[in-house]
Amino acid sequence: MIANFFNKTKPINFLVLSFLVFLVYIIAVATIYSGDSILSHMIRKGVFLVASILIIFVLNFIIRKNSLTDNNTFALLFYILFIGFFPFSILNGKIFLANLILLFAFRRIYSLRTSIKTKQKIFDSAFWIGIASLFYTWSFIYLFLLYIAIWIFRKMEWKNLFIPFIGFITPIFIFYSYLLAIDDLDRFIEIWQFDYSIIFKNYFSLKFLIPIILLIIMVIISIFPTTKRSLMAKIDYKSTWSIIVVHIGLALLIVLIAPVKNGSEFLFLFFPLSILFANYLQNMNKYWYKEAIIYLFAIIFFSVYLV
Repeated sequence: MIANFFNKTKPINFLVLSFLVFLVYIIAVATIYSGDSILSHMIRKGVFLVASILIIFVLNFIIRKNSLTDNNTFALLFYILFIGFFPFSILNGKIFLANLILLFAFRRIYSLRTSIKTKQKIFDSAFWIGIASLFYTWSFIYLFLLYIAIWIFRKMEWKNLFIPFIGFITPIFIFYSYLLAIDDLDRFIEIWQFDYSIIFKNYFSLKFLIPIILLIIMVIISIFPTTKRSLMAKIDYKSTWSIIVVHIGLALLIVLIAPVKNGSEFLFLFFPLSILFANYLQNMNKYWYKEAIIYLFAIIFFSVYLV
C-alpha cells in the first residue's frame, strides 16, 4: 500500500511528504532540545522547517529534469527518512545551508548531459560550490564531481577545464573583499582551517549505529544490481549513473573526515543515496519486497528515538 502510494507523483504525494517533513522536524527539535524551551526553539528554527520543505520540491525538480529516477516519489521519501535517522542534520545551520546551496550546483552538474549552455552550467555549478564552501569548507570536494562530470559527459574543452576555477573563486574573492573592507580577515582565515577528524566513537551509540548499519546493508545490496541495469541502459543514463556513484563516494569521504561527528555530516549522503535506493526499489518486481523495505526504514526511524 505504501509502496504503491509513493510510486506516483500526484499532488497528494507532495502534500503527504510536506507533512512528513513537518513531523520529522517536530520530532527532531523535541529530541535535541528539552524543557520549556522546546517551543521557542521550534519558532527560532522555523526557517529550517520552511527550507526543508523547499528542498523536497528542489529535489523533485532536479530528479525530474535529469531523469534520475522513474516517475515516482521514492527518492523524496527516502530523503525525509534519512533526516529522521539523523535529526541534527536539519538543525546544524552551516551544514544545512551548505547542502541547500549544493543542490543548485548538483542541478547544473547533472544537466551537463545535454549540450545546452555548457559553459554557463559549469560556471554556475562551481559558483554554488564556492558559496557552499564558505559555510562548510569541505564542500569544495564537489569540484571533483564537476570535473568528473565534464569528463564523463565529454565536455573536455580547455576552456571548460578552466571555468570551474573561475566560478569557484568568484564568490570567495567577493567575500574576501568584504571582510577586507570591514577589517575582519581573521574570519576568512578561520574558514579555511580544514579541520578534520577520523575518530568515530560517536557512531557506536545505538542511535547512530542502527541507521548506519541499515544504510551500509542497503548500499551493498542495491548498488551492484542497480549499476548492472544502468550499464544496459541508454548512453545518457549510463553516464548519469556513473556521476551518481562518484557522488556517493565523495559524500562518504566528507562524512568520514568531518571534524564534528554528530550526525549532521550525513546530510551530504542524503541526495545520492536517495537516488540509489529509489532506483533499486522501482526496479523490484516483487511488491511485498518494496513494502518490506519501506516498513523497515520506518521502523528504524522510530527506533532511533527509543534508544
